[in-house]
Amino acid sequence: MKITILGCGNAFSVKHYNQTFLVEENGRRMLIDYGWQAPHALRNAGLTVNDIDDVYISHAHADHIGGLEQMAFLRYDWKNHPQNFRDGMNFPKNKPTGKNFNYAPRIIANDQLLKDLWEKSLRGGLESMEGFVADLSTYFEPVPIKPNSVYNWEGWNCELIQQIHIMSGSMISWTFGLIMSRKDRKTVYFVTDSQHCSPRQMEVFYAKSDLIIQDCECTPFMSGVHANYGQLSGDPVYNSIKLPDAIKKKMWLSHYQDFVSENKDFSGKPCDWQARAKGDGFQGFVKIGQTFEL
Repeated sequence: MKITILGCGNAFSVKHYNQTFLVEENGRRMLIDYGWQAPHALRNAGLTVNDIDDVYISHAHADHIGGLEQMAFLRYDWKNHPQNFRDGMNFPKNKPTGKNFNYAPRIIANDQLLKDLWEKSLRGGLESMEGFVADLSTYFEPVPIKPNSVYNWEGWNCELIQQIHIMSGSMISWTFGLIMSRKDRKTVYFVTDSQHCSPRQMEVFYAKSDLIIQDCECTPFMSGVHANYGQLSGDPVYNSIKLPDAIKKKMWLSHYQDFVSENKDFSGKPCDWQARAKGDGFQGFVKIGQTFEL
């Protein structure tokens, strides 16, 4: 399996796009999240929306699902789908004609998340079509994964790990990390957009993984959305429970600030983040275009 870093910037980064990973196996391509900058990230990698077979969705926030509406309209089979409004009128001229092309890519997510994805996010823009009423399955092939079940993707076992994304007062919004494992292969854990508020519980999943791609903010304050570098590195200022060295040696950090790639700190002063991360025991920060072979 090949993993390519397509995006590692913050939610609204034009330069580094949203956090997006491309996974390839047996000629099939799956994206880990499809944010509003994903189309640009694909183009940067020499790919188009038509090259993607599956999309894994970790949670329903704009920087992780913002490109889905565009994907739906570009991939939709305007010519052959039953409709009452002048068949073929909106048929894209550049739509692939090969028999293997499937206009409805699979969208893989927790079962409740898929429901929320349609009702709270995509329905307003995709339900009303010319001549009929659409639903999620009009544009995608939904693959709802129930809690504590494992989904098989091209021979890889996919476990969805429920994590805390935002905790505001008594309200908790969750996100689902993804662990992919296969016999005689290395196990990878995509820790997507989660707080690091319970590191001891997280260590259970860290320990079973050989490669960890961890989201990481690099500001001197904690937003309450993502893990913070101070927490992960064990800085006592953050009341952090230090991660074991064996776990940090398996961990690559995916930053959320453009200044990290510019070798500056939050205030604009010079800072070699790669050297700092390696000095603290991590593998380093991922870069756009970086690949991993499992």
